[in-house]
Amino acid sequence: MFDVKRLHVLAALAAEGTMTAAAARLHLSTSAVSQQVAQLEREAGLPLLERVGRRVRLTEAGRTLVEHHRHIAAALEEAETSLARFHTDVHGTVTISTFPSFCSTILPRALMALRASYPQLTTIVRDREPVESVAQLRSGEIDVAVVDDLHAVSFEGIVSTVLASDEIVLCLPADYRPVPGDQVDLATVAGERWILETEGSAFEVFTRRLCTEAGFEPDVVAHCGNLVALLGLVRAGFGLTFISELNLGRATEDLMVRRLEPTPRREVLLLTRQSALSPAVRAVAKELRAATRARYAGVGRNPIGH
Repeated sequence: MFDVKRLHVLAALAAEGTMTAAAARLHLSTSAVSQQVAQLEREAGLPLLERVGRRVRLTEAGRTLVEHHRHIAAALEEAETSLARFHTDVHGTVTISTFPSFCSTILPRALMALRASYPQLTTIVRDREPVESVAQLRSGEIDVAVVDDLHAVSFEGIVSTVLASDEIVLCLPADYRPVPGDQVDLATVAGERWILETEGSAFEVFTRRLCTEAGFEPDVVAHCGNLVALLGLVRAGFGLTFISELNLGRATEDLMVRRLEPTPRREVLLLTRQSALSPAVRAVAKELRAATRARYAGVGRNPIGH
């Protein structure tokens, strides 16, 4: 009978492609990973890996075992979840991954509520972009993920719930020429200098598409993935930018913010594994929904139009 832990090592190798990366992922030594795979090959009576330069690639037999491991791991997790439902208290450890703007605005409120309500529950936070979050959710490294829908990621086998519809707004220097009303036709600022998110990021691609749909190509003078730096450039009058409604607050109080017409939005999604809906995961999901509702109801936000 195959050892499930060795199958997990093989799955990590399939995902990472090198012994060193798989060892780092599993918090093992490289030699330990090699020994586990060698033992698994002896049990299988077949080669499971082949070397391609410095990388390793699974043989067809190896890929078959990894696919079986995926089903075995899900079944074991489902069994644990079923037994966990007999507990009336919420306890254990839940690992949550979120993207940066959610992590800095909504997540702290949810974590404080969880700490107050469930003192036996430990929460671990990972700041991850959506693609990485989904991959780690599938592998079991995290239990709950919050992502947006701007990234092309398959949610097959994952339970997905919409937390919020997040508006994308225009951010301008405070002394920018008067812009009447709360909403702006993007075409009216087409000739301005633009500061966009990190080049090639999903948000940058999305906001470029907004400009294209408005009939112009933006004159991009900077790419910046750090919100503090991005807003600093806007504050200095270096250019205009797009930000998520999530980022409205003290950091934008001294800037001019306008809604766009038509209104662009992205969906904020809560993801869990179907096989891992334990009481602890359900409690985390409940508090994330409550904190999201509070944020979008206007708690801690400055109104559009400053």
